[in-house]
Formats: sequence, structure tokens, C-alpha cells
Amino acid sequence: MSVYEFGPFQLDAERLLLSDRGEPVPLGPKVVETLLALIEHPGDVLTKTALLDRIWPEGYVDEANLAQNVYVLRKTLRARWDTETIETIPRRGYRFTAAVERRDAMPLAQPILAMRKRRSSLWRNIVAAASAVAVAAGLAFALLSPHNVAAKSALSPDGARLYEIGRYYWNLRTKDGIEKSLAYFARVIDTDPHSARGYAALASANAIMADYEFGPSTPSVYYARATAYAKKALAMDPNYGEAYAVLGMISNSSYKSKSTTDQMSAAFDYLKRAIALDPGSGPAHEWYGVALLERGKFNDAFSELRVAANLDPLSVATTAWLSEAAYHEHRYDEAIAYAQQTLDLSPTRSEVYETLGLAYEARGDRVRALDAFHRLGDSCTKCRAQAAALMAELYARSNRIAEAREQLAIAQAHSDKVSPDDLAVALAAIGERATALSWLRRTKGEYIRAEIASDPRFALLRTDPRVAQLENPA
Repeated sequence: MSVYEFGPFQLDAERLLLSDRGEPVPLGPKVVETLLALIEHPGDVLTKTALLDRIWPEGYVDEANLAQNVYVLRKTLRARWDTETIETIPRRGYRFTAAVERRDAMPLAQPILAMRKRRSSLWRNIVAAASAVAVAAGLAFALLSPHNVAAKSALSPDGARLYEIGRYYWNLRTKDGIEKSLAYFARVIDTDPHSARGYAALASANAIMADYEFGPSTPSVYYARATAYAKKALAMDPNYGEAYAVLGMISNSSYKSKSTTDQMSAAFDYLKRAIALDPGSGPAHEWYGVALLERGKFNDAFSELRVAANLDPLSVATTAWLSEAAYHEHRYDEAIAYAQQTLDLSPTRSEVYETLGLAYEARGDRVRALDAFHRLGDSCTKCRAQAAALMAELYARSNRIAEAREQLAIAQAHSDKVSPDDLAVALAAIGERATALSWLRRTKGEYIRAEIASDPRFALLRTDPRVAQLENPA
């Protein structure tokens, strides 16, 4: 039996068990198999084809699964050992770069093995009889159970493989990724037409198409599709949590556009029910956290989003929202760390540069803050005006007034692409407080009132008695 040692880790090749100084590290067998393949040949480049053939000998699997395994390994090892261990070789594969030592574990003595074999034979007979009873009882319970959730959402091996690939692409939250997830989730339904899981997944993908305004159709079209798929899933399994989570996310979006108490109540009811039915659902916790954040409940939102991130560490949306919640909770170092983690997963996640810059600014690092705002402006055409508003405020606080006015002019010329509260902050920083207040009056809701109370950029405006007279949220 071979044991591989590197840094503080030991990997038992026979049991596929990774330990950190004797403490088991919770990783799935396919992830550990990926690590074993790499450390068996340290310094050598292993092609993606060779890795796929070894780790998934049962048949075809998308390269996305391999990329996901490598990401999980990097994240896990880096959290316990401050060393980069896996190098990506573009268009080829991966290489393990840390030093590895292999040793052979001592085999057990033969007399002990013989005794164990005799004992195991006896126990096998006992366990077999007990298992037969347990299986019969379990089958009877499954048939009699009124909900039978597992049966209604279970997938075949092929369906499960397609679902996991679709979920990987869904978590990227890019246009290409969401479109690919739609295709994979549709194949899940083709493979397992009686499972609620595929319909709920399609509901989630269509909801993201609407929320991010991807695709050729209007958001209302995608929301309608998402609602129909969610209700189809619930018709098949009235207790399937993900379907309720999607309906909660849609209701929250309706609340943001219509600001009705009924929509807000429906959003919270759906999301709480989703979490009660499936406490391990990352998306349900994420969307509940977002709803709390958008209502100015920053502390509760941070707690909920942190749960979501722990449940679903590959979700770039979750870490992006968690970064924003950490900023509002004055956890600036954590906000920076979560923002950087998001950008590692998805460098095109433009709005994260804003949170990153604000956290650097709050920490007093104006050089890095300005760099982040520049990156925001360069990341997309519609982001330029928003970045200008943020830079105008930062330049003004640095007494670079001419540059502040230059950026403010850009922001005001495209004010439809700028958050009114950020434009108000920039105007206040440059001394135009009356104009700032006029922009601030265009905002409403629990979020802006909580932001004024907590965000350090609003210090100048908080002292103005006219701010307290802002219209109460509808």
C-alpha cells in the first residue's frame, strides 16, 4: 500500500484518503483520484485526455468535470498550505509542482489477517441477514411514504452525469455557461422525464437568463418559462425545495420592479420553505441572502450568504454577493478576499471590481481602489459611467479635483447607467451637496436607508438634516 506525502498532507492511494497532519480532509473520491493521478508523476504534464480516461473509465464525461476537480483541489490545498501545487498547462493539461515523497505502508501480519477473515465470514452472514430485513423494511417505507422525495427527484447515472455538468456551467453565471446549462438540463429531462430535478434545474437556468438579461427574449419571457418549469417540478414532487427557491427568486425580482408588499412576502415565504425542505441547497440560501441584502438587512444577509458559499463553493454569484455583504458589514478584508475568489472563478464578473475597489477605499488603500475602478470601467461598455462616478468620489477625497470633475462629467453624461446613490456620493465629495441630495431623493427602499447609515462614503451626507427627510420606502 502506497502513501504519498507532500507538505502537511498524506494521501493513502489504496483507500483514496487525503489527510492533513493526520486529520482526514473531506473530498469526494473522484477529486482524490484526480490528485493521486497528478502526484504519482510530480513535475510531469498529464494531458486532459489521460486524466479523463483514468478518472472516468466508465465512459464519456465533459472536461468541465475535470476542471471542477482541479479547482476544488487548489482551493482545498491552498486553504491548508500556502503553496501553489497544481499548474495549468494551456491546451495540454495539468502538472503537480510540489515535492512528493512516496513510502510503502507496512502490511498487516498474516495471522491477524487470517483471524480477521474468519471473523468477517461470520459477520458477513449476520450482516447479510440484517441487510435483507433492512432492505425489505426500507422498500416498504418508500412505497408507503406520502412524499417519497428521493424517488421523485432521483436520476439515473446518465441523468446525474448530465445534471452535474449542467450545474457546473450554471454556476459560472456567464451567458455561454447558462446557455450550456439549459442544453444539459434539457437532456436531463429527456433522460429522466419523471424526475422533478431536471424541471427545477431548467427553471433555475431560465430564471438566471431573465435576471442577467441574457438571450434574445425579454426577461418576462424567461421568467414565465422558469415559473412554468418550477410548477411542473412541484406537480411531480410537491416538496422539491429547488422549485420553491426559483419561485422565491422570481418573486423577489418582481418586488424590486413593483415594490409591492405582497411580492416581498411571497419571496420570503417561498425561500424559507425551500430552505426548510432542503437545508443543503446553496441556491436557496443564496437567493434568500440576496433578498435580505436588498432590504438592507446586511448582517442577516452576510450570515445567509456565507452558508450558501460553504454549501456551493463553485458559485461565482454567491461569492460575489457575499463580498458585497461583507463590505456593508465593514468586514473589508473578507470583502476583498471574496471578491478576489470570485474573479479567480470568473474574471468577467464586472460588478465585483466595484466591491473590491470600495473595500480597498474603506481600508485606506486608494491606489488599489483606483485600479479596481479602472478595471471596472474597462470590463464592459456600460460599466464605464458607473466606474467614473466611483473614481470621481475617490479623486475628490484625494484632493485631485480636476480629475474628479472630469470623471463626474462622464458619469453625469450617462447618468442612466449610474446608480443614483453613487452619483450622489460623488457630487457630495466635490462639494455639490444640494445636487447630491436631489439625486439621493430618486432612491427609495430599505437598502438605501441602510446604506446611508453604514457606508463610510455617506459620512458627509449623514450629517445633513435633509437626508432624514428622504421618503420612506414604499
